[in-house]
Amino acid sequence: MHIKTKSIPWIIIGSYFLFGSMWILLSDTILYRFSTDFITNKEMGLYKGWFFILLTCIFLYFLLKHLLQKNKEMESQLLESEERYRRLVESSPYAICLLRDGEITYTNQTGLEMAGVHSLSDLYQNRESLVVNHHDQKKIKEILHSIHTNQNAIPETIEYQLLRSNNEIIDVESTLIPITFDQKVMTIIQTRDITERKQAVKELWEAKQLIQAIISASPIATLALDMNANIRLWNPAAEKIFGWHSDEVIGKKSPIVPQGEKDITIPEIIKHGHIVNKEVQRMRKDGSIVHTALSTAPIQDEEGQINGIMAAFMDITDKKKTEEALLKTEKLSAVGQLAASVAHEIRNPLTSVKGFIQLLNDDKPFADKTPFLSIMLSEIDRMDAIIKDLLVLAKPQASHFTYFKVNELLSYVLQLLSTQASLYNITFMKDFTDEDDTLYGEENQLKQVFINLIKNAIEAMPEGGSVCLKTAVKEAEIEVTLTDEGVGIPTHKLKTLGEPFYTTKEEGTGLGLLSSFKIIENHHGTIDFISEVGIGTKVTIRFPKNSNGS
Repeated sequence: MHIKTKSIPWIIIGSYFLFGSMWILLSDTILYRFSTDFITNKEMGLYKGWFFILLTCIFLYFLLKHLLQKNKEMESQLLESEERYRRLVESSPYAICLLRDGEITYTNQTGLEMAGVHSLSDLYQNRESLVVNHHDQKKIKEILHSIHTNQNAIPETIEYQLLRSNNEIIDVESTLIPITFDQKVMTIIQTRDITERKQAVKELWEAKQLIQAIISASPIATLALDMNANIRLWNPAAEKIFGWHSDEVIGKKSPIVPQGEKDITIPEIIKHGHIVNKEVQRMRKDGSIVHTALSTAPIQDEEGQINGIMAAFMDITDKKKTEEALLKTEKLSAVGQLAASVAHEIRNPLTSVKGFIQLLNDDKPFADKTPFLSIMLSEIDRMDAIIKDLLVLAKPQASHFTYFKVNELLSYVLQLLSTQASLYNITFMKDFTDEDDTLYGEENQLKQVFINLIKNAIEAMPEGGSVCLKTAVKEAEIEVTLTDEGVGIPTHKLKTLGEPFYTTKEEGTGLGLLSSFKIIENHHGTIDFISEVGIGTKVTIRFPKNSNGS
């Protein structure tokens, strides 16, 4: 039981009045009941008064002693409570200030240290300059005004920057709490330093921005999946490689696994850990297949539990093409070695044949009877040139580039193949340009190119037809177009033309076009095929005019 100090006088007066009233009533009643003598009653009344005073003093003594003891205990408890709260406030990691009538009347040690001052007077002198931003100063004043004018005011929290005495700026968070004491409204300001938290939040935000920038700028398609395999992240590279926009796939199942392709499930990823550069096929939005290298990593929450998967797909389509090109190069190397061997074996007997024909040609009587010896020598020379062309596949040879007329070269080739064309009931149609068609190149090599192409056109028309040969000069290039009415080439086979040992003919070797492609490439030219099955094939060859083909 706690007794307030101001209540003690009333307790004494009330107790004295109650005790005195009961004494008078009880003592007079008893006295008049046992005696009716006035003198005796008067003497007894005198002794009764002195006895009342004695009893009253004894009663008041014990009452005051009890009240003083209770008051002392209460003061002790109050001092203990005050000391407890004082220590609590002084040891608080928060700066605690008491604001009364616009003045700071108290602050704990943390508050002084936070402000960088040594005493309350220093803090009071600098209180106007503690808040850095003028807008924050105005906001704090508005909150204080609301607290002092509104009886139902509630605590409010504000973040701002505080200027310490050493001109260091720190970020703080203050909670302004209204309290009432002696019927006056005061404010407790509880402040904590949030500089490290703000810095951590800033660093976290910057790290997040950096990661987002890396993911956005990465050429690797990056996906994040939750444990239900729903997409949580879809970066721009994924949009570019697979074709779906992020709005179309976020929150949905992955649409990139083609039909018939086994997908790698999340439990499998968790079981086997990280997957690095596993080659898989994935599907684009248009239905086409893209070759990718898949790498995965688990995503963990703050407790270390896996709550998602990060998957990265690297487009290795170009790499696959490079590998195919490498295989083709290996084939070319084998073809080159074979060509060198075959050319060497052919040139030995061919030299002997050429020598005997020359001897016969020197015999005038025999030569007059045999006018075709000169043609035979010319064809043997061309055969020798063709063998040299085969050697190009094995080892680059020195080419003799000269200026020549394309129309004249094509006319020679048509004359050379006219006999074979007649056997197949083929007619040649020429549409040659009248403009300057001078080309700088290796004439014999280009003869072989056009011989190969025209022979292919003849063999593609077993029932006869026509082959149209057209030349044109367009700006800085010479264009030669060869059109036949043959069986045509299927679309899926067009892209494989020129590969070694690949041919559309039953008895072909595939080396003719291979050699032709190589020669055209050496002349910095291009060759294009357009074909339709049952209609025919159109071959367009373009050479840069006056190009130095060396």
